Amino acid sequence: MASPLTDRQWLLFLSLLPDVGRKTLRHVLERQQVRRETPAEILRLPDETLREEYRLPPRALRALREERAARLEETARLDAHLTRCGVRWLSFQDAAYPAALEAMPEPPAVLFLYGNHALLDGLTIALLGSHAISAEGLQELERLAESLMAQGLTLLVSATQPAYQRALLCAVRRGAPYVLTLDRGLLSAFGDDLRKEPLKQARIWQAEFDPAHALAISPFRPRDGWLASSGKYRDALIGYLAGAVIVIEARPDGYIVQLCRELLQHGRTVYVMTQRLDHLPGNRQILEAGATPFAPQA
Repeated sequence: MASPLTDRQWLLFLSLLPDVGRKTLRHVLERQQVRRETPAEILRLPDETLREEYRLPPRALRALREERAARLEETARLDAHLTRCGVRWLSFQDAAYPAALEAMPEPPAVLFLYGNHALLDGLTIALLGSHAISAEGLQELERLAESLMAQGLTLLVSATQPAYQRALLCAVRRGAPYVLTLDRGLLSAFGDDLRKEPLKQARIWQAEFDPAHALAISPFRPRDGWLASSGKYRDALIGYLAGAVIVIEARPDGYIVQLCRELLQHGRTVYVMTQRLDHLPGNRQILEAGATPFAPQA
């Protein structure tokens, strides 16, 4: 990469460095803004400054020193590929970055977006359920999803958890827009050509993700696979992105209960199903935390 790095390429280059996670990437970009240094100027800094001022970890420093040319080429190739595929990425410093995410305990420093970005500006809602959601809970979720979509709301969904999958299937069947929030990188979920449908059940109907009609969003590097911590972070992202959440079923003292307490502390709108409250102690915990009771019309 002979020409200077653009802001877009610089963000990608930093995010691909080893051991540079959300906190480190955010700190680097903040310090760069304070010091008013260009990417080229930063790359010329001595290791001591990069370590002390920019807090780059040892493996990242070693990569800059020993693998810089190769990593710049990797960045150029990935930038060109993602651009051809229509992928956009934003840092927390971009005006288009969703402001609601700044309330997260550890907000993403960068978001990768594929599809219709305007969906984030509309009315969005998330339906939350535990991994062990009951068959009755899934039926309730499906009825509610259909009702909400009929009212023009956009569902925030995922492809790797039963409650999210059911909501996603409802949107796919209806041909309604949706925001697919990923627990891995875009290329890991969709394949390198971004043509693989992430939800296996949707492939049965030969459904395909339509970037003109839906949006996929990932806080992970494009080729990152799933990790044990990815699911909770995806849930938090969905909770903070959504205009409101409705809890169908929550495990007592589980992560959904914890997340809803956080959301309520930040003044977010949280509803909780109360139809079977005696059998759902997790839902009762969320209600006691201040959520609004929700009992849809039969």
